[in-house]
Amino acid sequence: MTRTVGEQLGGRVGNRHLAALGLGFVGVFFVLPILLLVPESLALGTSAPFQAYSRAMQGIYVNAFVRSFLYGIMTTVATLSLAYLIAYYLAFAARRIRMAMTLVIVPLWIAYIVRYFGILLFFSPAGPLADATGYEPSILFTTPAVVIGLANVYLPFAVLPIYNSLNAIDRELVSASRVLGATNWRTIISVIFPLSLPGLVAAGLIVFILAAGSFLGPAVLGGPKQTMIANVIAQAFLDNFNIQFASALAIIYTVLLVGLLLVFNTAFDLREVLGNI
Repeated sequence: MTRTVGEQLGGRVGNRHLAALGLGFVGVFFVLPILLLVPESLALGTSAPFQAYSRAMQGIYVNAFVRSFLYGIMTTVATLSLAYLIAYYLAFAARRIRMAMTLVIVPLWIAYIVRYFGILLFFSPAGPLADATGYEPSILFTTPAVVIGLANVYLPFAVLPIYNSLNAIDRELVSASRVLGATNWRTIISVIFPLSLPGLVAAGLIVFILAAGSFLGPAVLGGPKQTMIANVIAQAFLDNFNIQFASALAIIYTVLLVGLLLVFNTAFDLREVLGNI
């Protein structure tokens, strides 16, 4: 019966229908909510319009914006460094590729909160690291703890596109480089790395967007000095019930993020990069 239904829909459902379905989903559940936040943040019908935006420009909130993008950059650098090594091993050295790939994908099935609390337990003074080494780490509730947690959670999102890009490299090019006398290190720098840049750029884009907007990472592993903009927005809306201010922060963050993506697009053609993955 499933096969019969699929055959009937096969001639009716095309790429345009699938694209329209995806765009419609994004429009209803992402674009529309963002647009609804705009009039809410402006508060034009009140006695103090634009007050939420002027408040968002104060130092404590500006620091939260800067900290969010700074943590996003730090997490992206750390994650890409680890992800490239793992992806290179998977593409060129792994013998049991299915088992190795499973180990990369399985963490995606585990809830973020569980993985963050796992890191919290690992670095706690009474955790397994302290029991095994006798050293009580003091890394919790600091910037390194947040970056380590974010990098751990978003590592699979970086490994997959980089591996796909590395796996698509023609092995004859690698062999030709070595036949011409290039060392393994020179082959990686001159041949493999340039050809894998699309996957690296795509992975960096994904990790940065996810890390800069993280809520659970700083909430579980950070302290008051590691608060990111997502935590500030949640506090303004859930704790203080200030919908106008939370909306203004969300709009400012969205505009800043889109602006950074546009600047990033001037250096790397995102359409070409994502098309080569």
